[in-house]
Amino acid sequence: MAHSIFFQQSNWPLDFLQWVQSEERRFDRELLTNSILEKKKRTSLNAKSLHCLRELPHLNLHPHQMEAANKVIFELGGRALLADEVGLGKTIEAGVILKEYIYRGLVSSALILVPSSLAGQWQQELAKHFGLQSIIHKGKKEWRKAPIIIATIDLLKRPPLREEIEKHHYDLVIVDEAHKLTNPKTLNHQFIQSLSKTYCLFLTATPIQNRSEDLFHLATLLRPGLLGTQGEYKENCQSEEGKNRIIPLIDQFMIRTRRKETSIAWTKRTIHIDWIEQLPYERELYEAVERYYNDQRSSNQHAFSHITLLKQGCSSTIALLKALGRPENKEWSSSLGVNLDVTPDQLVTAKAKRILSFVQNTDEKVIVFTQYRATQLYLSWYLKQHNITSVPFRGGFKKGKKQWMTDLFKQKAQVLIATEAGSEGLNLQFCRYMIHADIPWNPMKLEQRIGRIHRIGQEKNVEVYYLLNRNSIEERIWAVLQEKVSLFQYIIGEHEDLLASTTKKELDRYLEDAFVYSRSEQEMRLKLQHLESFYHSTATKGEA
Repeated sequence: MAHSIFFQQSNWPLDFLQWVQSEERRFDRELLTNSILEKKKRTSLNAKSLHCLRELPHLNLHPHQMEAANKVIFELGGRALLADEVGLGKTIEAGVILKEYIYRGLVSSALILVPSSLAGQWQQELAKHFGLQSIIHKGKKEWRKAPIIIATIDLLKRPPLREEIEKHHYDLVIVDEAHKLTNPKTLNHQFIQSLSKTYCLFLTATPIQNRSEDLFHLATLLRPGLLGTQGEYKENCQSEEGKNRIIPLIDQFMIRTRRKETSIAWTKRTIHIDWIEQLPYERELYEAVERYYNDQRSSNQHAFSHITLLKQGCSSTIALLKALGRPENKEWSSSLGVNLDVTPDQLVTAKAKRILSFVQNTDEKVIVFTQYRATQLYLSWYLKQHNITSVPFRGGFKKGKKQWMTDLFKQKAQVLIATEAGSEGLNLQFCRYMIHADIPWNPMKLEQRIGRIHRIGQEKNVEVYYLLNRNSIEERIWAVLQEKVSLFQYIIGEHEDLLASTTKKELDRYLEDAFVYSRSEQEMRLKLQHLESFYHSTATKGEA
């Protein structure tokens, strides 16, 4: 009964208790009837079905969401990793599980940990879909009285709030974007490990980011010891025999649904790869940075900064110039032998011209992703010079401003230019075009980006464009991305297309790049090996 009081589903249990404790226990037919009905309802809860749905007639669950909730509650003991592909409604699955546990009287306190930009969205969805009221923890004391608390790990993981939170026991802890817990040396991981909790749900579409051990560390938080030691797990990941041993164990804590496994009629996703020749000045500046590093390579002091600068040079000239202007890069900028006092025309990049051309040739909305704020600001300025409206989206915005930018994009602007902050939590199904102005080392970040538009509710085919500079570090990043996608597929299973299309046009383009533009025989062989590996995996997928 306690949960009925806490969550205000009905006032009658409290009235009934007050009546029992009162001195005048006059007969009350309504209270007696309600108590009998409540008793009958509770005694029927042993059946393996979601009884909370009786109170949610407006909620239309997809079969995979129903199956996930049932499996968590009746097979996995309430400790699970919800790892459906992006856009399949993991938040709804978690809400159903929470509601069912509340309905059964098994949860009266819940802590939901989310990125700050998603706190309001979680609060609204819990209220709208499940009738659950919650409070967003902002460091004040009122949270102590709330049965459902929404907060960020960043707020709670440090003293004095951490000590206060760790004094409490939570019936259920939910962590959204749980891939941020994969490093056991971080405060995030250690904080979740320290929480006193009965049930625990992790939500992420990308449980493996860069290493196979990522999944092991998530499993350790949910089901310690299930996958053995870290050494045993790594050894199992290196062979088919070992993989066959760990897959059944992974099924004991992870639920992963792929788009093609659902009953939903998904629109098509098409990948386009555009290899671009940099313009004269941006190429001159890029090569100067590369040449300076090669001259200084023996000192082995510049590797990390060199790679970062080259990535910025592939993103935009202004991003590289801004980086070179920082005090820590003074040595670089004074030794490059290139004029850094440039005109606006020299700031124009081949990628910017490609983006402009694309936007000018469509009346539809377009999302552009970049890793660098300097590139974001430059693209916004460049598009404005050609009478194209755009809005920015980045991590420094407060919640209200992020929502405002999203609304402006939907209602007025043609282009949204986003940094990585835009890859989490946004629902932008009204847009179907996405351009990656630069690429990260981690392919799962790309899946998170694409998931903003290729998700439940998208009614049109999705077109995704990668703009890559030829003869640059982006060739190396592209090769690494393909290797990491192979790792993800090897451990987790087949994944939605992220990096390549198997059309003849794309195949011809890749072959042309390998044979015509390779700077050495070794580089050509490496590119052909990557192509062979990808083609083999695609053919195997088709036969299955």
